[in-house]
Amino acid sequence: MISPGIVRGALLGLLAVVLALSLLIVANRFVRRHRERRRERISAPVRGSLMELLCAEGDEQTELLNRLAEIDRRTWTALEPTLTALLGKVAGGAGAALVRLYELRGAAVDAVADLSSRSAVRRGRAAQVLGQLSHRPAAPSLCRLLADRDPEVRLAATRALGRCGGPEIVPYLLESLNGPRAVPPAAVIRALVSLGPQAQRSVAAGLEHPQPLARAVAIEVLGATGVVSHTSQIARALREDPQIEVRVKAARALGRLGMPEGLEPLLAAVRPGRPVALRMVGAGALGTLGAVAATGPLAELLGDPDRHVAAAAARALLQLGPEGRAELHAAADDISRGPAAAQARAVLAESAVGAARHDVRAEVAL
Repeated sequence: MISPGIVRGALLGLLAVVLALSLLIVANRFVRRHRERRRERISAPVRGSLMELLCAEGDEQTELLNRLAEIDRRTWTALEPTLTALLGKVAGGAGAALVRLYELRGAAVDAVADLSSRSAVRRGRAAQVLGQLSHRPAAPSLCRLLADRDPEVRLAATRALGRCGGPEIVPYLLESLNGPRAVPPAAVIRALVSLGPQAQRSVAAGLEHPQPLARAVAIEVLGATGVVSHTSQIARALREDPQIEVRVKAARALGRLGMPEGLEPLLAAVRPGRPVALRMVGAGALGTLGAVAATGPLAELLGDPDRHVAAAAARALLQLGPEGRAELHAAADDISRGPAAAQARAVLAESAVGAARHDVRAEVAL
């Protein structure tokens, strides 16, 4: 049996730990507030000039730029967090003025140097600034940060590369998807999409990448950006790739691209015996594709043994317009078709409810 003294000692120890943690939290908050107030106090004399710069034009803007570019390092350091936040919010002439201020100050050079800082906060902030400045020369250094030990720094570098990189960084972004310091796929996809049309060929080269996730991301980007010139390559991935994840992405992309070349591979993808996930996405993609020729095969799927595949086929028929609706009504009226009739009635009822809600919202808006 545990003695009362041991229990009391354990409780006192736990209380001491809780008290120490509470004091640490309070101390951290105090230090952070003190730093913020100190920064605001130091930057206060030039904040007015900064606000004037955002609204100024012509010679007045030039004078304000020169004045702000000459402030001492202590004041610039205090003002920089505000400048960084503004860079992400303003556009047009105001945004161009802030970029020019950074150039005059030589801040881009300082930010590149900070990419090698021991502080993760400084590395992340430097990456953010360089991205907002679209500082193309920083791309190689930012690529190295894709393997940074800090996950927030890796994310900041990925976002920055989406704004200041070119086709040459695509392989680095695809490589960053794997390994112990991987970057989340969603961040890589956004960066690759941001690179624009000039990077499409490099992204398409990712279809041959040895890692399945890289191939899947390349397909996702090509589908999201509407690169129809690579439809045949994506169709081949749907037919031949050994990884189901890649084939599912390919099916979805073919639906988005809307090219006739996608019809046959998608019809093959929904056949019985294929993986359920692929058949579900393939059925939905046939609806997105909008090919009336898919009406018959989709109608056959209404009675599929897997209810998820049947539901996807029913919704796809709705997307095909009058022909698809006619098939749904025919199936709903034929009670001998059992599950297919029930599935058709369910999706038609769902569509009717959705239409009624739309009408009510329209009336309220009027």
